[in-house]
Amino acid sequence: MAKEEEVVDEGVPPKKKKLLLMVVGVVGLVVLAGGGAAVYLLMTPPADGDTAKAAVKQEEGPPIYEKLDTFTVNLADHESYLQVEIALKVTDAKVQERIKLYMPEVRDALLRLLSSKSAAELAGSEGKERLAGEIQLQVNEVLGARDSAKGVKGVLFTSFIIQ
Repeated sequence: MAKEEEVVDEGVPPKKKKLLLMVVGVVGLVVLAGGGAAVYLLMTPPADGDTAKAAVKQEEGPPIYEKLDTFTVNLADHESYLQVEIALKVTDAKVQERIKLYMPEVRDALLRLLSSKSAAELAGSEGKERLAGEIQLQVNEVLGARDSAKGVKGVLFTSFIIQ
């Protein structure tokens, strides 16, 4: 009778049972390794550069713009004129106040810059991009800001008409 009990073992041969246990064990290890990797990646703080960027974004808050009065100038080609409205994106409220304090100098610098351009120079998007960069440099120079991080960060045209 002892022989009959050995044969009746759930109908699965011992070799297949070992193979099944090994497959289940390997799959379990893969699942655990994947879970461990996911936990590690989610719980690890970002690298130093990423932390600095995240801190700057948190400190920035909403953007601050200073809208300038409309400029209307004769262009250098003496055949057309430019009417433009400009908004300056600034780093903080202190820079916005400095722009207001230096507004006569800012307007003078921009009038001189705008009137030195021809219609052909300003016609394409590249010309407008170049002009925006020049305006940013001019205003930062008037403000005494050597770096755009301490002055005007960007120039936006809210209206741009050449006639």
